Amino acid sequence: MNNIPQTLIVDDEHLNRILLSRSLQSFNISYSETTDGQEAIAWIKQSTEKKLIVLLDLNMPVMDGYEFLFYLESNPEEFSDKHIEIIIVSAASQNSFDELCNLAGITLKTAAYLEKPVSKNRLQEALLLATNNFNSVL
Repeated sequence: MNNIPQTLIVDDEHLNRILLSRSLQSFNISYSETTDGQEAIAWIKQSTEKKLIVLLDLNMPVMDGYEFLFYLESNPEEFSDKHIEIIIVSAASQNSFDELCNLAGITLKTAAYLEKPVSKNRLQEALLLATNNFNSVL
């Protein structure tokens, strides 16, 4: 899985970041971590990476996953030099995620939705799907 781009874990729970980072390490994927959407936006803006996968939790303090998605969608000019693929990693169901996005007017497409706890196989599948999305754009 060496062709997987830089991955950013965005989750306020330390244990969740440990579990995700261990899987990424086992796949030999370069990654960074932030604890909320605001930190993630700052990290993405300063990053020189052109392709990025974000593993995004939804329920976080400061700026949650929905606010993060809304910010990305509302400010495309700030990220025009980057291709960002989002993989949702949440304890919430995908149906409730879809409903809340619809209510908030968020139309940004995500590469995958993984309910916690995330199996290593499902994470690997989602990462490959996101990577295929990069390749299909080129």
